[in-house]
Amino acid sequence: MHISPTAHVSPQRAGAPLTPALRALVRSCLDDVDSLVDDYVAEVSRFEGYRGGRVPPEDLRETARFSFELLLRRVGGLPVSEQLERVSIELGRRRLHDGVPLEELLAAVRMDFVVLWNALMARVPPADLAALTSGAVRVWDAVELHTVHVHTSYLDEVAVLARARERERALLVGRLLSSDGADPHLVAQVATALQVDAAAPLLVVVSLADSERALSEAAARSGRGVAHVQHHNGRAVLLAEPGGDGVPAWLRPVPCAVAPVAHGLARVPAAARTAAEIAALSRGDDGAVTLRQAWPRVAAARLGEVAGMLEELVLGGLATAPEVERQRLLETVMTYLTQGSVARTAGSLFCHRNTVLNRLSRFTELTGFDPTLPVDAASVVVALQCGRPGPAPAA
Repeated sequence: MHISPTAHVSPQRAGAPLTPALRALVRSCLDDVDSLVDDYVAEVSRFEGYRGGRVPPEDLRETARFSFELLLRRVGGLPVSEQLERVSIELGRRRLHDGVPLEELLAAVRMDFVVLWNALMARVPPADLAALTSGAVRVWDAVELHTVHVHTSYLDEVAVLARARERERALLVGRLLSSDGADPHLVAQVATALQVDAAAPLLVVVSLADSERALSEAAARSGRGVAHVQHHNGRAVLLAEPGGDGVPAWLRPVPCAVAPVAHGLARVPAAARTAAEIAALSRGDDGAVTLRQAWPRVAAARLGEVAGMLEELVLGGLATAPEVERQRLLETVMTYLTQGSVARTAGSLFCHRNTVLNRLSRFTELTGFDPTLPVDAASVVVALQCGRPGPAPAA
């Protein structure tokens, strides 16, 4: 740290009175500031946060010298240069980068008072002892102001570094999401940035178009298990630890798309693209939608022009039935495909099981597809999504 005390100066203001005796003691200490530095370094070097060469000895002495000059000038009402006034701010930032814990730093800064007070006491003539005692407030105020500025600058720098790390994480995760996951160096960088095991399972979640904020807020409230959340391609993307069944309870009400668990960071890009595809086909009132729930929608969307042909092939025969019958048959078939049981379907529709069987038989008669046969049922499920986009029957 190179600080010149010759820049523009401003007078120091203090509430406690400054006596001629205290001013003389201050000047005596300024003339012998090296002895104060020696005493300070001897004390602080024993602090845990300053051991092991964490703070270079020459840096510790230099910052101590400027700190004592700053304090003595404030106590003595002497001019303080603008550069010297920045000692406190630079010290807080510097010690953060040195790796000194905040508690240790503040203890070291408050040691300034002990060393400074002992130096003043050692130099005061007995006749001026009362004057020095009355000036203790000036000494304490100077040290406390110094401490507050050091503390504030340390925390400000913590925030700056946190924002820089967040920007770096977002950049790396963005690069990973835009890749095929095949670059082991990038995967390793992302693992380091997120502080996760590169092979650990991750839940990849993408918000719906208008629910980015809802997903981000839910992730912030949950706290537990959230590795990262950021905006990517116009949506919020969340990386988190999987829940018991893949989807954590706090996530289920949030309008979002959930991909199958990605087993390792290299699988995250594919999972994110899958989730984005699900999100594009989901509605805000669906809550968290998984691929298991959305696969008919995804399959229908991917069929392209084949979708219309499949719909016509499977459902075209219903056109010969009256509208009321057609809607009743579709309702029954969709309920059956969801429930998987004639009895449960009858309960849901408040009708007799024979009525359900008759409607399923009638659907088969008109379409040629039997929803009670797995192969035909799969065709019906996808065909229903080709003609009416929206939630698919739960698998």
